[in-house]
Amino acid sequence: MTRLLTDLCRKTRLEDFNILQSIRGVGPNTAASFLAEMGTVKDFPSYKKLIAFTGLDPSLHQSGKFVGQSKISKRGNRHLRRAIYLMAASVVSQNPFFKSYFFKRKKECLAPQKALFAVAHKLIRVIYAMLSQRTFFREMETI
Repeated sequence: MTRLLTDLCRKTRLEDFNILQSIRGVGPNTAASFLAEMGTVKDFPSYKKLIAFTGLDPSLHQSGKFVGQSKISKRGNRHLRRAIYLMAASVVSQNPFFKSYFFKRKKECLAPQKALFAVAHKLIRVIYAMLSQRTFFREMETI
């Protein structure tokens, strides 16, 4: 099934597929599942709408004066959220740009899981910019 999806993305959305794969750590399977679940970038007026669609936007628990910890809302597409999570875990291990961002967030006293979701947010913003401007990923040494 995954191979069929990858072949279909290569035939129908080759440029988007190549743009996503220009990020070191994003493989053909996750790129294909991301594109299949997301649709087109034109469906989203901003990256914030895409983040909300994935269900990675923060939600607060509050009542009166009490404000609890924030967590991800999980309102969106669970398949897209899984693809983003897998891509974030992969780019942290293989891409120096996202690895330095991950360790920067960990240094700011975030738990490893929260730092990984911060990387996922960053990855979504980068992907949104790349797909809307039709550009490939250029690696930078530092953030």
